[in-house]
Amino acid sequence: MSAKLVELQVQARQLGPEERAELASFLLETLEPSDSGDVTQAWEAEIKARWAEIERGDAELIPATEVFADIRRKLS
Repeated sequence: MSAKLVELQVQARQLGPEERAELASFLLETLEPSDSGDVTQAWEAEIKARWAEIERGDAELIPATEVFADIRRKLS
């Protein structure tokens, strides 16, 4: 491990939880392929489409408690 990396780790440990989360997010973004903008745009379009379905009443909404109970049953 390089001295620079050790220094960065020490500095990161001194950050608050929110700042560490922001730093982690930034670092993960730098590892994504360069075409991730296309993926981001595709996800944004998907999110908007799904939200529109919810607002129109076309989507079947299932309470989280039911979803988790179903998963627990399937995993048992």
